[in-house]
Amino acid sequence: MQRKIRKAKLKSRSLEVELNETIETEGGPVTNEIIMKCAGLVHDDLKKAFDRLTLHMVMICDLRKSELISVETFESDEALKQFEDYSVTGFSIGGEEEHEGLVIIGSRKFPSGKVLNITTPFTKFSDDNDPYVFEAELYNDIQACLYEVEQYLEGKFAIKQLELPFDETPVMEEVDAA
Repeated sequence: MQRKIRKAKLKSRSLEVELNETIETEGGPVTNEIIMKCAGLVHDDLKKAFDRLTLHMVMICDLRKSELISVETFESDEALKQFEDYSVTGFSIGGEEEHEGLVIIGSRKFPSGKVLNITTPFTKFSDDNDPYVFEAELYNDIQACLYEVEQYLEGKFAIKQLELPFDETPVMEEVDAA
C-alpha cells in the first residue's frame, strides 16, 4: 500500500487530510481517494512544521513583511516570531513530476482582531520559467509537513490534559511530639 497526501488542513487542534492510497491487486493497482476528519489533537511538531510554511506564504504573496525574509530567516526558529500575526492552516499539493507544486492557505490577524484570509498562487517546487527564490527551502519545509502528517496518521498525537480532582481537602493528622 502506498499513500500520497494531497491536502492537509488544521482545524482547531485537529487535522483534516485528503490522500490517495494505492493498493496492489491481482488486476493491477487500485487507487482510492480518502478524506479523513481526524479527532486526535495535533502534536506540537506538526504545528511547528505548518508554522515554517508561514515564511513562504508571506514571500509568495509579496506581503508586507516579505523584505524581512532571507536564507538565514529559514534557518532560525527565533526569526519566526516576527511573523506571529500570520498563520498557516493548510496546504494543497497538485501537479505531477516537474509540474508538482502547492498552494498554501493561511491568514493574518490584525491588532483590531480582524482576519485576512490568504491563499497563495500555485507555486511549483521547481520552475525554470518563474523560479521561486526559496525553492529548496519550500521543498524541505513541505516534506517536513508531510512527514508530520504521516506521523499523525500513525498515531502521534498531543496528549490532552485531564482534570485533576481538587475537590477533596486533604486531612492533616496531628503528630504528638514525644
